[in-house]
Amino acid sequence: MTLSGKEALSFIQTHKKVAIVGLSANQDRPSFQIGRFLQGQGFQITPINPTGGEILGIRAKASLAELAPGEVDWIDLFLNPTRLPDLLPEILRLQPKLLWCQLGVVNEEFNQAIEQAGIPLIFDHCPKIEWNLHG
Repeated sequence: MTLSGKEALSFIQTHKKVAIVGLSANQDRPSFQIGRFLQGQGFQITPINPTGGEILGIRAKASLAELAPGEVDWIDLFLNPTRLPDLLPEILRLQPKLLWCQLGVVNEEFNQAIEQAGIPLIFDHCPKIEWNLHG
């Protein structure tokens, strides 16, 4: 099921545990800015970045494989859409309550697989923009 921006925002406002795949430690990157915004709104973020290290004061996990089912409520994806199919096995294992693909993160084949798995999806949207529009 594909959600509207308003529906997805309503969901995340009551589900505060999020894994951000592709969260960068570079403050100029949109992923860092959105991560900081969500953190400022009271979200418990889990950075997912293969380089590891600490991002926004939290130790990053190298991949979704390091998460246990139920550890996060939703997953926010900041990565090249061609890489989305590689994440499919881990996303299906984790069964998040929502999968949020950021602006420009669109892969129709991946979206169909997510919808067939019954995972609510929003794509080509930004939570910060939705927050400013509907929050």
